[in-house]
Amino acid sequence: MHSSLVKVKTLLLLLVLSLFLAGLAHAGSIRDGRAVVVPAKQDRYTIDSYTFGKAELFGYISDLKETKKITGIILKNGRSEDSHATDEQRHSVASIGNTLQLETFTQDGKELTPLVLE
Repeated sequence: MHSSLVKVKTLLLLLVLSLFLAGLAHAGSIRDGRAVVVPAKQDRYTIDSYTFGKAELFGYISDLKETKKITGIILKNGRSEDSHATDEQRHSVASIGNTLQLETFTQDGKELTPLVLE
């Protein structure tokens, strides 16, 4: 009886810990109410340790708008010289933001620059 009680407590502790860590991972991609998107290779995007194409990113950002009430999108290092963001990636993020009525920015260091649909 005692060993099964210990097992149940251990399982509950592991469950709570995993939920906490999942929340931390998700919270890391939202800053000041804005989703932080990192450009990836081949016109793909990384957010919350997931890599998406444009259509999947649109769906994911749309879900974040509904569930987490985000107000904008930040394309991290979207215009810096060492950035991997292409013009197509910048255009796609601006288009997603425009369609979902979200503010869009690029981040260079600590500074945010508005990203407009060109």
